Amino acid sequence: MSSWLDTAERPLDAANLALLLDNKIAAIRIPGFASADECARFAHAAKHGALQYYKVREKIGYIGLAQYQYRWDKTKADFFADVAAAQADVQAVCEQARFDPLARLLEHLRPLWPAPIGLAEEAGQDYFAGIIRCTSDKIDLHADWAPLNSPDYAIAAIDGQLGWNFFAEQLLSGGQTTVYHNPWQPQAEPGVIAPSYGLSRSLTEGVPQITYEATAGDVVIFNTRNPHEIAPGIPRPGGARISMGSFIGRMPDRSLVLWA
Repeated sequence: MSSWLDTAERPLDAANLALLLDNKIAAIRIPGFASADECARFAHAAKHGALQYYKVREKIGYIGLAQYQYRWDKTKADFFADVAAAQADVQAVCEQARFDPLARLLEHLRPLWPAPIGLAEEAGQDYFAGIIRCTSDKIDLHADWAPLNSPDYAIAAIDGQLGWNFFAEQLLSGGQTTVYHNPWQPQAEPGVIAPSYGLSRSLTEGVPQITYEATAGDVVIFNTRNPHEIAPGIPRPGGARISMGSFIGRMPDRSLVLWA
């Protein structure tokens, strides 16, 4: 794959959305996606929501669920059985905040794309989208690419994958995300899901990269097949890096589907 056209943060429009799905540009930013008041309400509601924590070294809180938690020791049936409760936990935050970032993102995207945009679904069941995260710790180098991460799910049919993040609260310092233009393509063994977290630093050497700030009120979108990592940061007193996000995948019929 050829390199990015540039390493700038581009505005959201139809042309740039298509370019990002094709991994030809580095990132899209939607500045001023939410007001300061909306951010404050959302951050407060998230801190008082149904936070859980991943079983990793870093302290990463979340509300909702991530499909990758179901890759190894849980089944697809387990995943779909847990969707409703995860949606309810996130909806409780949005209702308290009087602001739904996922709904607003869809309002931004739908006029720009010639095919339907909505939640991923399979056998009449919706996937979950819109996970909330709360942390100031680092997140190690990883990649997200459903054809390899989730081969037994309908989302494995995508041919392009993005991740969007809305930032409700930023850190005092640090917490930047760095994305490396080196599309993840490991040697996958049949029936084995390739590890995608804690990737080799060799994937970052000599390739174009972009580092972006998690600025409160903004949305940033990038192509998640590229290895990416988040630096540790220093929070404000009582604060954290609070975000909501999900993946956006392009299906064979050109529709865009969302899941977390």
